[in-house]
Amino acid sequence: MATFSLNLQRRVEAGLTGCGKFDGSHACLAAATSAGNVLVHSPHRDAVASKNFELNSEARLSWSGELAELQIGRQVTALHTGRLGEDERDILLVGTSTHILAYQVEDNADLFYKELPDGAYCITVGKLGWLQQQVAIVGGNCSITVLDFQGEEIFWTVAREKVTALAVFDFNGDGDNELLSGTADFGIKVQKEDAVLWETAENAPIVVLHALPERRFAYATRLDGNGTVGVYDSGHILWRIKSKHKVVSLRAFDLNGDGAMELVTGWSSGKVDARLCSNGQVIFKVLMSAPIAGLVEADYRRTGRSDLVIVTVTGEVRGYAAGSVIESPEPGDVYRELMAKKQALQMELRQRSVSESNYYVGSKLAISIASARGAVRLGLASGPGLLIYYAMVFAEGIFEGESLVVHPAKPQGELEIALRFPKNGPIDVHVKTCVGAPASDLLMVLELTHQLAQFCMYEAIPRPREPPESLKDCGVVMEIAERAQRVALWLNQSLILSVEIQVVEIGPEAGSLEIWLRCLRDQKVHCLEVDASGKLTLRTEDPSFAGDVVQSLTAYLGLRELSSEAKFPVEEQRMLDALERFKGYKEVEARLQAETAGSSSLVKNLVIRLEDARILENVEGMRKRLGQLKAVNGDLIRDHEIRSKSFNELVAALKELNVGVQNVSRLRVGKAASNAIQRCREAIKEENGKALVAAMRHG
Repeated sequence: MATFSLNLQRRVEAGLTGCGKFDGSHACLAAATSAGNVLVHSPHRDAVASKNFELNSEARLSWSGELAELQIGRQVTALHTGRLGEDERDILLVGTSTHILAYQVEDNADLFYKELPDGAYCITVGKLGWLQQQVAIVGGNCSITVLDFQGEEIFWTVAREKVTALAVFDFNGDGDNELLSGTADFGIKVQKEDAVLWETAENAPIVVLHALPERRFAYATRLDGNGTVGVYDSGHILWRIKSKHKVVSLRAFDLNGDGAMELVTGWSSGKVDARLCSNGQVIFKVLMSAPIAGLVEADYRRTGRSDLVIVTVTGEVRGYAAGSVIESPEPGDVYRELMAKKQALQMELRQRSVSESNYYVGSKLAISIASARGAVRLGLASGPGLLIYYAMVFAEGIFEGESLVVHPAKPQGELEIALRFPKNGPIDVHVKTCVGAPASDLLMVLELTHQLAQFCMYEAIPRPREPPESLKDCGVVMEIAERAQRVALWLNQSLILSVEIQVVEIGPEAGSLEIWLRCLRDQKVHCLEVDASGKLTLRTEDPSFAGDVVQSLTAYLGLRELSSEAKFPVEEQRMLDALERFKGYKEVEARLQAETAGSSSLVKNLVIRLEDARILENVEGMRKRLGQLKAVNGDLIRDHEIRSKSFNELVAALKELNVGVQNVSRLRVGKAASNAIQRCREAIKEENGKALVAAMRHG
């Protein structure tokens, strides 16, 4: 049963809701609208009313009873509430594609208003382990920015794609909070400063991250209208469920009053369900009359205990207290569950009654894996007298339809499946194979799970007779101070090899290693060399592959600090071209802003003259001014279209620069990576191409 309900009588945007105690004691609801405004609802408005609202003539916020409206003036892309600095009052943080606003609702004044070239697409507030105070963390276009209570930037780092979700929690149990981020390229990453502690890839863009007790966190993805929600425990997936509806919001809340948090999910269909964090079992669900806009936790009734507050896009607000009466399952759900059990029992009886069922006892499946002919070759072989009818391969984020089904024209004893993976990284492959006797209508499912090596899409090849000329002038060189035998052990784990790599112990090349690799995606050749002194040289034209190698090898060797010398002429030219485009777009943007300001002044002047003509009943003058207004309005619309296109190109160029900076940082570890990011960013700010190339090469 709901403990309270009300209606804001306004439409709000999905995913842009929050709740804060803006006066330090009373909970208020905040929600963004499609008109570029933020609504603030205070159910205890009379108790917190302040004369500051009436005295401040420049205030953005205007109250009407319990509801106030904050004028932003542009589309809101992120909204969050939290405490910054030593003030016990919560701050309202509003992000747009170009700025972030920190607003003190109780004082009706800006705390700070800061321009962010990368935009603000998600915001969170928390205490990071390596910083001393509460901070605002902003996810932008391929970047993460950390701001203090004055809006000063105290940390900045890059990401591979647009950052779409953020959370702060203690991932490794050391007592300090780490930063958890999700990106549009399906990645989830945990980092402490610039050091990446853990990362994984899901099967769709990450839209929500939420910290849970006991070092767990929940995540949600969205792709083509479908949604996935799941829970990780210390980096290992506990469970996940998929739906044809989109996930809008996640919240941890003790709904049944048992002292343990449940994971509450709000869906685009209007459904809200609560699941056990341990296994995903649904213990509560309710269907609202409109899609969910957000879930917040707030003491809206001033009882001293927080309620779960559900907000829909139509403005309906409904609250549930901890220990609420759990609704009983619907009759349809019980019927479906019983029917599923009945079908399972009938199938088991049928299998036990078939005479040939004993034929499969002890059957096993032989498996072989090799990197050859442009793909990872997964070979399956059935036991004597059995044939493979079809096989299903499951791997997260690999296949467009989430799985691959191989169905030979006729059953056969052996089956080869070609797998092509778009990215490097350890991949868990789950295979279900249906085997049976010839012409049998009873099949047995054999399952196996195998983790493929991180660089399975690379095959070892002999040294080419004529190595590519392009490899002589590009690559990365670093001092790892490790024996070549350690590198060989890492290679044996990271590649799919028919014969293990050995280091020569006798002769002129003793203690050194040279291995040539060919990428199965584009057939490009790479070379890795290690000499007896511990100097490693990776000759490659692909800076992304070089970064993957450096990060994987240093993690295996346990290196926390590593500098390198890198040279990638094609990447350097690409970055310089992007920098030139960035400079040009900035100049165009400044000129267009000046022209728009002039046109706006002309519109104001024409409106005043039109009003004068109306008062004087000058019809011809009114027609003249209206014609002029129409012409100026057309010019403003065209200028806006040009500005919009120019801004999108500016963002694309900045994204390209940030991705390049990410590649530069991945060629180093520890302080060297942080210094490389800082030098690249300073060069981009100063629009200095030579300094940018120097930072890319030397860190």
